Amino acid sequence: MSNQLKKRFLQWFVEKHHLKHRDARALLIHIQSTPHLLTQLQFVETIQPRGRTLVVASTQSDETGFFYVHGKRKTDDVSKALEDITTNPSQPIYLIVHFYGRRLNHLYRQLVETPIHRPYRQYKQFQAYEQATNQVLAHVTAENQMNLIRAAIDKALDDRNHAEFARLSRQLRQLQEETGS
Repeated sequence: MSNQLKKRFLQWFVEKHHLKHRDARALLIHIQSTPHLLTQLQFVETIQPRGRTLVVASTQSDETGFFYVHGKRKTDDVSKALEDITTNPSQPIYLIVHFYGRRLNHLYRQLVETPIHRPYRQYKQFQAYEQATNQVLAHVTAENQMNLIRAAIDKALDDRNHAEFARLSRQLRQLQEETGS
């Protein structure tokens, strides 16, 4: 999911809901205002056993107000969670949010990672990587071809071969038109 959607949801959640644990609000605001943490943030519905999971609840929820799980460690101290998140910013952060109506909230439903969404999202990301890689390879290949043709043109000029020079010049012009160079 995009960082803008995550940021918009966190802003909405912090503005519209009173949290059971006051310091959790500051932690969510910190995550929301830090782009590299937003990138690592994933909304889930269950605690991830191998990851770092934040659980935050509004006053309308029956769940515990705040706790943080990292591996086998569990704490309700927001400052320890903040310290761990800021010292390890490249690791994924899983967030479980409890509030009244979360199952019906469209924005929240979009953000929640389900086992089906993750592979599809990775597939789409890899397609984008493949497309970008293919574009780079096509550009580099065209540049190399143009450099080879330019070298051949120089040789044709040195040899005073007008026919070869004209053929190679047309070939270079055609390649430049195809690549937009």
